Amino acid sequence: MDFLRKYWQDAGGIIGVSLCIVLLMNPAIFSDLSGILWLSFVAILFHQFEEYRWPGYFAGLFNNVLFKSEAPDHYPLNTQSAMIINVAIAYVFYLLPVWFPHIIWLGLSPVFMGFFQVVWHGIVVNIKAKTLYNPGLCTALFLHVPVGIWYIHEISKRDIPTRIDWITGTIYFIFAVYIFIIKGNIWLKKTDSPYSFSKQQLGVYDRK
Repeated sequence: MDFLRKYWQDAGGIIGVSLCIVLLMNPAIFSDLSGILWLSFVAILFHQFEEYRWPGYFAGLFNNVLFKSEAPDHYPLNTQSAMIINVAIAYVFYLLPVWFPHIIWLGLSPVFMGFFQVVWHGIVVNIKAKTLYNPGLCTALFLHVPVGIWYIHEISKRDIPTRIDWITGTIYFIFAVYIFIIKGNIWLKKTDSPYSFSKQQLGVYDRK
């Protein structure tokens, strides 16, 4: 488990690069929605790599700036909770639509999550941190947004989504944010957590 806590984001980055190679070698897959959904999955893997590995200091910013933590190396977010929350988002929430591409609302929800990342990193976090950039913003802008627009364009061009798809996709997205991000951080936070972030992951927010 200690190995996974340290390197889950690196594993995701490797998987993301490998998938890009496979997709480039099989361009015909993009004639089907599953190809775009694979790219959406790659986007979240690279997004998490940006947040937690390179430049990777989102955890320190999250704990210190957003929650004014006295122990930003492990509270409220710690390496255990970060791993559980992000792995669940990537390998459940984002991967399910890949296996069931015909369920349109299932594919719309991660797209909405990607758009939400732009608002979160680009507006909310930047305003609170008084910055122009924070880890996660680049992948949100240059991966999540174009892939999401492409997916919506394709399903709309084919006249696939129904009103129920849009409504259910929105509800599922909100539910995922609530369970994975809001409640996940509440359930897994511990003031005495032994699972601390590295100095790199804390960045300038390291108080030690």
